[in-house]
Amino acid sequence: MTISDETLALCELSNDLLFHKIPQESYSYYVKGALEAGRLAAKKYLEKDIKELYKRNNMTITYCEQDNIYCGVRLRAQVSMGKTETTVSVYTKSLDEFASFSSFEQAAPITYETALDMHLCHEFFHFLEYQEIGFVSEKLEPVETIKLPFFTRKAHINRCSEVAAHAFAKEMLGLRHLPNMYDYIYLMNTSKMTRENFDKMIKAFSIKG
Repeated sequence: MTISDETLALCELSNDLLFHKIPQESYSYYVKGALEAGRLAAKKYLEKDIKELYKRNNMTITYCEQDNIYCGVRLRAQVSMGKTETTVSVYTKSLDEFASFSSFEQAAPITYETALDMHLCHEFFHFLEYQEIGFVSEKLEPVETIKLPFFTRKAHINRCSEVAAHAFAKEMLGLRHLPNMYDYIYLMNTSKMTRENFDKMIKAFSIKG
C-alpha cells in the first residue's frame, strides 16, 4: 500500500486537540508547511549517522530496560532538554516490541536498529527546533479558538512539529513512508486498531501529494 506523506501527515494532525478548529480548506497549508520544514532541516544532515550527530551535539542516549508508561501509553523514547545538556531516554523493551509488530501486507518487519534510528532522528529534530530553527508549530499561522465581536483568541497547532519530525526522520533514513505509518501498523498488529478503521481514516484524510 502506498500512502502519501500528505495523508499520513493529516492523520497525525488529527490527533491535535485543536484539529477541529482548522478549516478544511487550510489542511493543505499546515500539512505542506510542516512537511517542508522537516525535509528542509534534513538536507543539512543527509548521509550523516544519527548517533554521531548526537555525539557532536553533546546529546546523551540512555537505554532503559524498564517501561515508562504515561497516561496509559508505553513510551518508546523521551527527550529531556536543558540549557547545557540533552538526554534521550530509549525504552528498549517497548522499542523492540514496536519493531517486532511492524510487518504489514507481507512486508518484512523493520529491524530494532531502524526503529531506534527513527526515534533518535525524531528527537534530534525536536532538539534542532529548541536550539536552532525554532518550533515549526509557532512558525505556521495560529487558528482561531474563540471569536467574539470584540475578542479573538488564537493558538498554534502543536502537532505540526510532530509532522515535521516525521518528515525529517523519513528523509534521514530513506524510509518509504512517514514513520507514523509504523505506529498504525503496530496498532493493527496488536489488535488496538482494526484494518477497517485504518482504511476509513486513510480515506477520510486522503490528500494527493
